[in-house]
Amino acid sequence: MEMGNEEDIVIEEENTGPQELVKKLREKLKKCEEEKAEYLSGWQRTRADFVNARREEEENRKVFLRFAEKNLIKEMLVFIDSFDRLLGNADEWQKLDKNWQSGIKNIYSQIMNILQTRGVEQIKTRGEPFNPEEHESVEEIEVDKPEKDGIIIEETQKGYVMHKKILRPAQVKVGKAVMRNE
Repeated sequence: MEMGNEEDIVIEEENTGPQELVKKLREKLKKCEEEKAEYLSGWQRTRADFVNARREEEENRKVFLRFAEKNLIKEMLVFIDSFDRLLGNADEWQKLDKNWQSGIKNIYSQIMNILQTRGVEQIKTRGEPFNPEEHESVEEIEVDKPEKDGIIIEETQKGYVMHKKILRPAQVKVGKAVMRNE
């Protein structure tokens, strides 16, 4: 009687006794259980590796998308700067028709909302202590009050962060206390 494949136990004539047959079957069963455990372990490792690889790929995709967005947003900051200059120039702004003013403010607001949904925020400047990680000093302005030393007096260009990382530092003018001899 032959079972399955080459490694199966072949029972030949009546030379093999029942005890010998049981012993061989137990050995075969033990070998099969060891192989099963080895295959199961290998399959489980492979499955875990696959799950980890999928998770890592998803994380890499998110980082890539953030990076791609970051570059596009950096390019959009040029438009935001133009809006800021227009809105900040009171003389020219007043010359515009009220409907144009309303339309421009609407467009500016929509762009700022898009940036906000992408995790972009303006860096606080005026009245804040100078922070070289967020601010770039373009000038020091003499101040006569010591408490204004190292404090941002004026902003020349807005700075932005995206997901808590600096997109562009704010360009600022910083107070420098000057002691006067009287």
